[in-house]
Amino acid sequence: MAEQDLRMRHATVDEIADILISSRRLSAEGWSSRTLRSAIDARRLHRVRRGWFVEYTRWTDLPSESRHRAEVVAAALSSSGSEPIFSHVSAAVLWGLPLYRLRPERVHVLTPPNHRHSIQGILRHEGALPDSDVVELDGIRCTSLARTVFDVIRTVRGEAALAVADAALASLGGEPWAYDDDAADGLLVELARRTRRPGARGILQARRIVDLADGRAQLPLESVTRFRLHQLGFARPRLQVPIERDGVSRYWMDIALDQSHTFIECDGREKYVNDELRGDRSADDVVLAEKTREDWVRGTTGWRVARVMSEHVGTLDAAESHFRAIGLFDRRRSAW
Repeated sequence: MAEQDLRMRHATVDEIADILISSRRLSAEGWSSRTLRSAIDARRLHRVRRGWFVEYTRWTDLPSESRHRAEVVAAALSSSGSEPIFSHVSAAVLWGLPLYRLRPERVHVLTPPNHRHSIQGILRHEGALPDSDVVELDGIRCTSLARTVFDVIRTVRGEAALAVADAALASLGGEPWAYDDDAADGLLVELARRTRRPGARGILQARRIVDLADGRAQLPLESVTRFRLHQLGFARPRLQVPIERDGVSRYWMDIALDQSHTFIECDGREKYVNDELRGDRSADDVVLAEKTREDWVRGTTGWRVARVMSEHVGTLDAAESHFRAIGLFDRRRSAW
């Protein structure tokens, strides 16, 4: 698999296993502890966890989620005795879910109550775990999709929680223009059932996230933008709204705010500067195509089009400032 391609997506468990290098292998090849430390200091190797390494350039090519997946794979390969059950954000990366601005410092596992044996780099969560909450993905045991989402949306920041919930629903519902509501609703019902459990840490946030979740969001930036809009008191928007183009094709708008007659398009810089995403088009061609598209949408609907990039919604204050600057927000924040 081309290294460029790994920068664009999650690296699979098999791909990660292929690039991991064990200390046993290095020792067999004649590496001493001194040469190993020198290689790490010189940034030729990166230590993933005790006993496991990867070439530094390969590590820097991996997106954040794939880096944590590498840490999970290394932890699985290091386990002795009973296999660990990975959970929370560590299970999320095995399911291919996004970690919006999250960088886990340790690998998360679930253990039975009163299991206090600790291992460096492992964060243990004690609690009951029925068999139905345990699955195997690519040979690694982790929590089920519903259990994973439930654990994550209780324990991370709200915007990151919504990105995880939306992505989990999207993994079942499919593409927004052919969305399978029945498949996604099954997960929503299960999550709602779990959030009725009183007293669990973060349960109030989890209930709010389940209410907001929508698998039609295509990217974490759309989820985070919706989260900020909710915090700022906007009514629930529609997602991936089709605009008839020529009787045959359609333009799809990311977010529609009916009360403001405004479409919001969520764009990352990669759309314009990344060669893989642009294909055969130049950056100028992409910008011109976007302008043509916006002009058509404005002229056809009478609505305006506003653009949001990651820095505009990174914090609530940044979102409020941006939406005020474009004349979209003139009210008080809602309570979250």
